Amino acid sequence: MNLFKLAFRNLKNIRQNMMYLGAVTFAILIYYTFLAIRSNEAMLQANELYGKLGTVFTGSSVILALFSAVFIWYSSDFFLRRRKQEIGLYALLGLERRQIAKLLFLETMGYGLIGLLIGVSLGTIASKYFVQLLAYVMGMTIESDFSINAGAIGQTVVVFLTIFLVIALRSARTIYRFTLIELFKAKQQVETIPKVHPVLALVSILLIGVGYYLTGEPLLAHFTIVAPVLMLCIIVGTFGTMSYFTIFLLRLLSKRGRHYRGTNLILHGQLLSRIKSNAVMLSTITVITAVTLTTVGTATSIYYYIDRTVEEQMPYSLSIASQQQAAEKLIRSSDQTIESRTMVNVKTVNHPLKELPNPLSFTMSYQTFGFDGEPGQFSYISYSDYQKLAKSNGKKQLPEPGAGEAIVLETFKGNDLLKESVKSPVGVTFKDDHSSFRITGATDLPITQLYAKKRLAFAVSDDVFAMMPEKAAMLTNYQFSDERSDDGLIDRLEQLYGKKTETEMAAYYPVYAMTTATTGLLAFAAGFLGLVFLLATGSIIYFKMLAEAEESKQRFTIIQKIGVDQQEQTGIIRQSVGFMFVLPYLLGLVHSLFAMQVLEKLLNYDLRLPMSLAIGCYTVVYLVYYLVTVRAYRRIVI
Repeated sequence: MNLFKLAFRNLKNIRQNMMYLGAVTFAILIYYTFLAIRSNEAMLQANELYGKLGTVFTGSSVILALFSAVFIWYSSDFFLRRRKQEIGLYALLGLERRQIAKLLFLETMGYGLIGLLIGVSLGTIASKYFVQLLAYVMGMTIESDFSINAGAIGQTVVVFLTIFLVIALRSARTIYRFTLIELFKAKQQVETIPKVHPVLALVSILLIGVGYYLTGEPLLAHFTIVAPVLMLCIIVGTFGTMSYFTIFLLRLLSKRGRHYRGTNLILHGQLLSRIKSNAVMLSTITVITAVTLTTVGTATSIYYYIDRTVEEQMPYSLSIASQQQAAEKLIRSSDQTIESRTMVNVKTVNHPLKELPNPLSFTMSYQTFGFDGEPGQFSYISYSDYQKLAKSNGKKQLPEPGAGEAIVLETFKGNDLLKESVKSPVGVTFKDDHSSFRITGATDLPITQLYAKKRLAFAVSDDVFAMMPEKAAMLTNYQFSDERSDDGLIDRLEQLYGKKTETEMAAYYPVYAMTTATTGLLAFAAGFLGLVFLLATGSIIYFKMLAEAEESKQRFTIIQKIGVDQQEQTGIIRQSVGFMFVLPYLLGLVHSLFAMQVLEKLLNYDLRLPMSLAIGCYTVVYLVYYLVTVRAYRRIVI
């Protein structure tokens, strides 16, 4: 039998390597899909954000290719380790090292070609539906047909064949590193109980604790300085925890009474003997789990709060500052139904920014259109117009301010990112070019969306407003029945205002469409990359545990001979495999939860529900991997 026939026969034993082939195939499928979406004709024609689309998918495909390379490289170690005795048998039967190396090369490239064939074929079929899914999350309506993208196929084949070629050459070279005796004794590992280092164990936990502490005020106040220190503490602490604290914890458990109950003695011994060799793998999976959960959770959360995000930026369906009659005519000729219309007079008054008193001058939310030493601007409306706005927005009306008093509008939000916090501006006195006003009330009621949220706005009594010498500008705010759709009204309004569009008109729909497309695109990419990372990490643990199962056959034979029945052996397997799955998952989960707290402060949103959805999906897939691993492990040793 020649080497090609032998390699082909080994490739036919695909059931044994199904998990590996499945994970590699899925990575290829997603990589090809990203390339196909980027080049899809329907997406190119329908998406005006193609520049961002191309950037996101190009970046995602690069990350995916790099991660796939690391995953395949890591996985190949387990297959070589698992097959050392088989390779030794080939050598014993007379095959030269050169021939064995060629056999390994052929098998590795064979699995690569199989994965490419299946992945590209499935990707070609699925790309239509992925394009439709992307269009849905981006809030777009397009028609996508089945298409074969030669460029995407060519790039996918080149990238993954290169990856498999490097892995195949490396696998072939490995055969020259071992003697025949070493190959046959590969499964006869000498297992020793690792030493306990209490100081290093304590330092590892303290490093993680310091990292968690830095996610609070220090990170928010000095992000660029604290962020690298935080990451270093978390990563080093994680590796230390897996290398030292877990050993310390297991040795501590072995000194307690429960250690001698049932099969705990066997379980603890097995975990202790393996934990040192698994520390790097567990640490890596912990970090990847944390990054994946944080990335997916962030994208999910931002997508979940699209409506709220846009509503904060654009509280009205449309705001205009001039040409009311012409604009009104265009609106009435469109499909939009006007639910409410509020017209307000606004006066703009200059103020010297350096005289703005605390706490306003130190709060980002209260900065205005001015730099130190230059005039800024305040906006004023009358109390009568304030009442109309409050009624239109369903807000509670505050009492009318008296002479020398004002209600602060629109920007009453303490900034959690700064140490200087503002509980309430009530009682603060501010000064403009004419008068000083004492703030008697505050509300987040916006005057209009034509002004930036950072501009300070106030409501004063009708008499005080009338006495201000500045000329009033008429602003009109509309609420439409269906502000999330557009029949061309926005384009017609932009033509009406021409070069003054940015200052004379501000509409809800363009911002909503842009935000939905951007966040939907990021959520789509993050979701699929997260799924690939999850499959890869789950597969790595699966391969590692199966390699250990091969090495533990003799141990379980001895266990069975001393009277441990199959049910108790299954319990040992479940707990030992569970330890390898649960430990990095829980620590990675805690890391991600602290990261999400930072995001919660940045966005000022309650992220518990979207984060729970992301964690739930991740946990379900992770649990499936655990069950499959337990079953495969049990089939090998029992």
